Amino acid sequence: MALVEIPISTGFYEDSSRPIAAQTCINWIPVVPETNALSISQLKGTPGINLFAMNGTFSNRGAHVMDSVSFFVNGTSLFRVNADGSSDDLGSITGVGRVSMADNGTQLCIVVPGTTGYIFTKDPDTLTIITDPNFFSLGPSDQVEYKDSFFIHIAKKLFFKSALNDGLVYDALDFGTAEADPDNNSAIHVNRNVLYIAGNETIEPFQNVGGSGFPYQRISGGLIQKGVKAKFSVVDFDNSFVFLGGGVNEQPAIWRFTGSSAVKLSTQAIDNIIGKETDAQLEAVFATTYAIDGSYFVNFHFSDSTFTYDATASSRLGKPVWHERQSRNDQGEQTKWRVSSIVTAYGKTLVGDSLGPKIGEISTDAFTEYGTLIDRDVSTGPLQADGQTFFINQLEVMTESGVGNTTDPGADPQITMSMSINGGQTFGNELSRSLGKVGEYNQRQIWDRLGRVPRFAMFRFSVSAEVRPVIIKLVADIEAGSQ
Repeated sequence: MALVEIPISTGFYEDSSRPIAAQTCINWIPVVPETNALSISQLKGTPGINLFAMNGTFSNRGAHVMDSVSFFVNGTSLFRVNADGSSDDLGSITGVGRVSMADNGTQLCIVVPGTTGYIFTKDPDTLTIITDPNFFSLGPSDQVEYKDSFFIHIAKKLFFKSALNDGLVYDALDFGTAEADPDNNSAIHVNRNVLYIAGNETIEPFQNVGGSGFPYQRISGGLIQKGVKAKFSVVDFDNSFVFLGGGVNEQPAIWRFTGSSAVKLSTQAIDNIIGKETDAQLEAVFATTYAIDGSYFVNFHFSDSTFTYDATASSRLGKPVWHERQSRNDQGEQTKWRVSSIVTAYGKTLVGDSLGPKIGEISTDAFTEYGTLIDRDVSTGPLQADGQTFFINQLEVMTESGVGNTTDPGADPQITMSMSINGGQTFGNELSRSLGKVGEYNQRQIWDRLGRVPRFAMFRFSVSAEVRPVIIKLVADIEAGSQ
């Protein structure tokens, strides 16, 4: 007999050939401790979402923080969400798609891509449509950023700025172009006080050089040979910025700008997800970021799935580590993570909801999303015995036992296991074990006599309970058998 540890916290990696890799990691976060532990890495459940506010009757289209106050566009209204969870309806915003938002400290600019722009000011609260004819002759704006006291917008072939500290006023001569490549503009971003104008195949950096004319000039030698496919996929992250895009004749992938070039963050498994998106779906991809418990996450929201890159785990393991986020909708069906925007305000991480008018707070002390259970699934890589047939005498998953159910101390939460012996194509019956009622700290999760394995086995574990979920280690007692 031999006791074998099976890696369980390597994150998401599903190959197009499932026997190569069929590792799911849904609503689990791989964790690499900075000290000696029972295993090199473990799994913790993703945080839940508590209800913070209700706004209007429709789902979220974007969020922003100005002067430490949070603003959300839900449906066709702009809301100010206050520290006590109350909210104020500030006026109407046209359209149904995502909006772009930026501020100069006193003015909040909201752009409905390709159509309309607004400026909100407070004291008194006023939401004003941008009517300057130059705004429309230069535009319409597809996206807005703020830099050097100007609101800067992109249009199809040019970018243009507002008057100094006034997003309602524009000059017909205040525009520039990205000239290194003739592709259309696809995104605008400001990072470390550098303005980046992205096309479909390249990204050009610009700096404010002052003078009487248009002040922004291209930084010589700074061209990035990658373009952006989705304007809302460009976000600051890990002291730089990340985006969905690629170069000439390249398939789209996820990249991180390093200061001089772009480094690929997506794995082949994530690239396979990207490759299934249509052009229209790729353009609609957006990214969100947040940090919690010393980990830094960037989430890429695709048409029907959400995948999260973990910068902390990736750094400690020396390879890209991804996991998937899922939610249940109001009908109890599985859907992609219901978060549509993330901002930090009032010492909280606030999120907009893609399924309704809720504003939530991400919390490690929450084990549901707005009271709805979170389904957590993880599957392993293959267990094998040098090509020999073998028997599994015992399988044990070590968990944090005895934490019970957070709302019902008498409840007995369960973890289920199922096994595949055909390369992850199908899994057998689910067999449940107790995670322990409150105080049952020595409760063990063991499955005995799992039988003969002709080549290799994979295991899947699931938890759907209002419990603090932690998986520490997975070990199997195996014995070589006859061919």
